[in-house]
Amino acid sequence: MNRLVIIGNGFDMAHGFKTSYKDFINWYCNQRVDAFAGNSTKVSEDCLCKFTINEKSRCSNLHFLSFNYGYFKDSYGGRLYPGYEAIKKIWENPEDVTSDSSHLFTTIMQSLEKGWVDIENDYYRLLKESIINPKCGYTVKELNEQLAFLKEKLVEYLSTISINWERKDLKNAMIDLFNPADCSTEGRQKAQENVGLDFANFDFESIGYEERNKLIPKRIMLLSFNYTETARRYGNFNMIHNYIHGELRKPKSIIFGYGDELDKNYQDILDTNDNELLRNVKSVKYLETRHYRDMLEFIQEAPFQVLIMGHSCGNSDRTLLNTVFEHENCVSIKPFYHNWDDGSDNYLDIVQNISRNFTSMKLFRDRVVNKEQCATM
Repeated sequence: MNRLVIIGNGFDMAHGFKTSYKDFINWYCNQRVDAFAGNSTKVSEDCLCKFTINEKSRCSNLHFLSFNYGYFKDSYGGRLYPGYEAIKKIWENPEDVTSDSSHLFTTIMQSLEKGWVDIENDYYRLLKESIINPKCGYTVKELNEQLAFLKEKLVEYLSTISINWERKDLKNAMIDLFNPADCSTEGRQKAQENVGLDFANFDFESIGYEERNKLIPKRIMLLSFNYTETARRYGNFNMIHNYIHGELRKPKSIIFGYGDELDKNYQDILDTNDNELLRNVKSVKYLETRHYRDMLEFIQEAPFQVLIMGHSCGNSDRTLLNTVFEHENCVSIKPFYHNWDDGSDNYLDIVQNISRNFTSMKLFRDRVVNKEQCATM
């Protein structure tokens, strides 16, 4: 039997790396504010937003470096606000700085205000809005240019993060023996036939050497949705790596877009007969490499268990996750969850997201491992 380990951004964050979209947007906003320093004009702009220092503002007669430090930094160069807060200050004080922000950037900032940032979902919502409302104020081409710009900036940001260690507890979980108790009821027969053991009245704690060997995963695929090198720090004799969305060392391979063909509005996108709307469809981009086919061959090869480490299982990857979760060879789905300082955890959040990747709730209830048998990250 095989094991598919689905790795998402929470995996990097569990290593202490600031790789969330929120961290990235804060970094980008810091760059935008810092761009005023040394500017030869009162305008700082890119395809996401434009800021102009007004002639009659309290900053108009200051040197731009002084503006940057006096308005957003203290006399020692320390930031008075994180980047996101600095942009909010600009928006709240239009008498000093005029702003002109794209719909995508405004939407992302609103998502950050709510505490949840998902750039790919924000992009997809705006894409659907452009079909529903032709007078939405932006074109699909502009939206795609802005997403491409964000992808370039994200690569730049992630390249500043050093990845150089692994967590032994996560490594042990990846290579651990299969526990028959994790198997779904409909997958139990297939699993026990594959490993050659009878799971009836099986005592996992007292099994012998030969039985233990049969429960060692034959092959393990780390299916990483991240672009960083973190997953490559983990290795074993039976482990392979699949960077399904590309990786930093090959920037042209990076996939950044949407992958929710189960969405009820997706057919509307197809029916428009406009290829610009399909430019960032993940399932189309998957055809540029072998990564997706390698994953398909892996899950078709033998019964497999899914471990979820740090992936939210949100809608932006729903097409792919549905293919995995509802595959006939999938015998169980075991999410790793996070405990918060106040004693709460996100197990139910992950499970609720997992449910949206199923078309059969019967399979969902059977295949997802209950919380008592799951572990934290």
